[in-house]
Amino acid sequence: MMTLPTLDHFTADILARLPAASGWEVQKFMVTSPAVLAAALEWTDDPSRDAIWFEFCWPPFPAMIEATDFGGRRVIVRVHRIEAVETPYVANTAWAKVDDVIVVSPDMRERVLSAAPEVTYTSRLHIIFNGVDTTRFTANQSWNKFRLGWCGLMNLRKNPTLALHILWKLHQRDDRYHLTLCGMGGEALASESFLYLAEKLGLTGAITWDGRISQADMPAWHASNGVLVHTSLHESFGYAIAEAALSGCDIAIAGHPGADTIWPAETIFHTIDGAAALIQTARPNRWRHYVEQRFCLGHQITDISRLLQCNLQAASS
Repeated sequence: MMTLPTLDHFTADILARLPAASGWEVQKFMVTSPAVLAAALEWTDDPSRDAIWFEFCWPPFPAMIEATDFGGRRVIVRVHRIEAVETPYVANTAWAKVDDVIVVSPDMRERVLSAAPEVTYTSRLHIIFNGVDTTRFTANQSWNKFRLGWCGLMNLRKNPTLALHILWKLHQRDDRYHLTLCGMGGEALASESFLYLAEKLGLTGAITWDGRISQADMPAWHASNGVLVHTSLHESFGYAIAEAALSGCDIAIAGHPGADTIWPAETIFHTIDGAAALIQTARPNRWRHYVEQRFCLGHQITDISRLLQCNLQAASS
């Protein structure tokens, strides 16, 4: 598995679980120089059976793929949201050299095909949903619907000011509603506009900033909230949504392209009034079973194992 120093945050569970589930030997190669790819090619020394997985379609991977003779090794690329939605990298990748393309949702499948229609003819395109380790999350035992959570980078795509409008609407009905945010950094304009609006709406006393929360501490953070308010303009999947649901939170998701292909209609809102109504009727542990049945880590590992086995059968035929 070829990874990049700042883009390997979705791989730990796969690397840990895949060998036992699939029977494949799996090795991570963190790309810091061209020599790392050469080492990976040397390690995959049986081209008739081995595969190289590029995690993210992100520089320098597109250029590496175009310039490399893989000598019969199967090539897998997993595409995430940013490569297909906000950058030209999917459109400019040499897909004729890629055997399998993995995306995490139906919406992302359509976005990849829109950016690179040739993928239909050059590669096998698979939807493999992200998987969450459900054992890390326990149902909330002290649920309080007035505690609202919001998490993510403070950037315009995450649309944090919408959470303020929703909080303001809720405060017109009950001033016990409180918004807690985690995840700092992002864009200065998003932070500035959020703080400005919070002051103008008189909501600064109803907001808590928890800053950056470690991955290990996220289950406890979600469990401290009653409802996750998710305001992004687009997500390929939405790990925070799944994690919150597993922690017993109800979830309120701003409608965005592809949301209804993953999340129940009852969790999606399109207006501020709709969000407020959804939050006011929230219930604890409402979507935990939904996530367990659809997006558990075991399902993801099984699907990847099947993909690898398919590659092996193709190589043998």
